[in-house]
Amino acid sequence: MVNKLLVIAGEASGDLHGGHLLHELKKRRPDLTLVGIGGASMTPYLDEKIGDLKDLGVVGFLEILRHLPRLWRLKKQLHRRLNQGDIQDVLFIDYPGFNLRLARSFRRSFPTLGLHHYVCPQVWAWRPQRIPVLGQTLTTLYCLFPFEVPMFKDYPVRAVCLGHPLLDLAKPEVSREEFLKELRLDSYRPIVTLLPGSRPEEIRRLLPPMVEMVSKSRLEMPNLQWILALAPTISPDLVNPWIQGLPIHVVIDRSYASRAYAQAAVVASGTATLETALLKVPFFSIYRLHPFSFWMAKRLVKLPYFALANVVMGAKIIPELLQNEVQSETLWVELKKLLSPEGSALQIGEMTLLRERLGSSGAMERIADDLVQHLHG
Repeated sequence: MVNKLLVIAGEASGDLHGGHLLHELKKRRPDLTLVGIGGASMTPYLDEKIGDLKDLGVVGFLEILRHLPRLWRLKKQLHRRLNQGDIQDVLFIDYPGFNLRLARSFRRSFPTLGLHHYVCPQVWAWRPQRIPVLGQTLTTLYCLFPFEVPMFKDYPVRAVCLGHPLLDLAKPEVSREEFLKELRLDSYRPIVTLLPGSRPEEIRRLLPPMVEMVSKSRLEMPNLQWILALAPTISPDLVNPWIQGLPIHVVIDRSYASRAYAQAAVVASGTATLETALLKVPFFSIYRLHPFSFWMAKRLVKLPYFALANVVMGAKIIPELLQNEVQSETLWVELKKLLSPEGSALQIGEMTLLRERLGSSGAMERIADDLVQHLHG
């Protein structure tokens, strides 16, 4: 019976999912020793912690190049740990750019390892050449969308879709009354929440225009209450220089509540767009990369939409602002649309359809059950 599992997550959304999944695994297998890399959500369940999310939070082509030496050292450290011979299975959680390279090197060096990947990379959007890599390298691939499974029918990987965990996870952490009391917010004034991303590079590119929008809005709509929801991977020290002197409430551990009780939100493109849509909060998505990274992304991404909520629906139900469109004036124009009754009602109706498209709740329990059955031994 296997008693040790190596688990590797690389960013805030993966850590959040990973924390819930590890909780379910421990319930089913209290004897299972969890070794690996995670953040605040996963750390309580890791019996042996090798690294933290801060070691891996990188986005963009040029940005990754700068961090290659650190990533290479971490890879060698993981290989040394597997050489001890007491780990028979690995669970990769999202973060495909790094985790797929690890999986291939693990498969070459440790051919009998069980390699399980939670969250199928978005091969339907870009880099379809990853399909054979995934199919021939992994033991198990957990897909979040039913249309992903048939892509791997010609490969030995066991690709399964057991539902989308966000249907269970995207819920406010506390009641509205408790949340407003914690932040000393007025219940009769509208709330707008800002989510500038989970990586330092995203904060540096997206937070300044958001803050400038807040500053300009005070003349036109002074009754707005502003929340800045930070991912666990972001230190308040990073954002403080930008928000000093502005009425912005920083929230660190109330990501869902900060959106669920808001009238509108501005959200960095990524998993957070799907979360916000499931919370049925009117929002628009923004993103900005280094110009070279964006040029590369445009060449590789084959979908007409950037925000995950739009990709799932196959239509632009959420406005998207990219690159030079991410300016304080443009953000303010879009936000005022959402704060109107007409703009918010239209979005909420589309979000109801999106939730129905993702299926039934209970996915995390089903995934944990399945993984326990397929661990070596």
